[in-house]
Amino acid sequence: MGNCIPGSPGIIGNRTSLLLLDYNYSDYVDYMDNNTDINQDMGINQEDFAAAAPCHNRYCPFFHRAAPPYLIATSVTSLMATAALLLALSLRPKAWPRGRMLVAQLAACCGLFAITLLPMAAGIAWGWQMGEGPCKVALLLWHGSVLAQGLLLGVGCCNVWAHGWCLAVVLWVTAMGMAVPAALSGGIMGTGLSTQCVHRNVDVDSVVHLLQLTVYCCILLLLPGALLMTAVLRGMWGAMGQKVGWMFWVLWAPHGVVMVVEVLLEVGVIPTSCGAFESFDFALGLSAALGGLHCCLMPLMLLLTAFYGHKVGGEC
Repeated sequence: MGNCIPGSPGIIGNRTSLLLLDYNYSDYVDYMDNNTDINQDMGINQEDFAAAAPCHNRYCPFFHRAAPPYLIATSVTSLMATAALLLALSLRPKAWPRGRMLVAQLAACCGLFAITLLPMAAGIAWGWQMGEGPCKVALLLWHGSVLAQGLLLGVGCCNVWAHGWCLAVVLWVTAMGMAVPAALSGGIMGTGLSTQCVHRNVDVDSVVHLLQLTVYCCILLLLPGALLMTAVLRGMWGAMGQKVGWMFWVLWAPHGVVMVVEVLLEVGVIPTSCGAFESFDFALGLSAALGGLHCCLMPLMLLLTAFYGHKVGGEC
């Protein structure tokens, strides 16, 4: 849910923790206040020091206050909605005459995503104490469930479930494979109660980073764009707009866009400044939080479509 490793324009590739930056920032201010005359006598320009000062980013305090309750509330709500959806699916399977398998798979994605939120919330509130391996597994399941849902919705939109569970298994394996770069680029940072399971910043030319970016752009941006273009060309825009799957892409598309902005920021296409990095951190965190709502809203929307007698699936 955002980047809690902010950095200043001069040290883009070597971001440190907020506590360290705040400590350095405070020392820098005290030093400048207490040694103004000495600096002037030595011919030191205070503007040179200001240019090299670390950024004072306000995102991390906001993140540590807001993230745990948000994650817990989202997880609990999602698990309840998913359980209700699975119960309805078992009691009234005819409510989804053409999409029972798709609904079951989407429910599994939402439930898996919701389960990963609880250890993430505990790790943010009390420090991640489970080690590097469980951290990577949690990140793998978090990203894998999102990518699996995108693939399932893409396939379900075209109504090609003739191969049944074989196709579902292939999509799940593919999604988990595509989530490996995101898991590899994550890990634990800090010590004691400050230990966090985070997505580490890597060089923009890192193969792992580029693979993760490519996967997310394909699933969150290019896939819905291709489906939308196909619907427009085939004159089925109205039918496409009624599908509940579009809610998933609407919620996650901002996060895909922010990930592209991150690359532009890192390579210097977007002017780098403390304000730019702080705005990016807020945008990254809020876009991830918006996307995370899919695990609550998708089960509820699927229940509503069954209640009102609408069919899930259909041709593109």
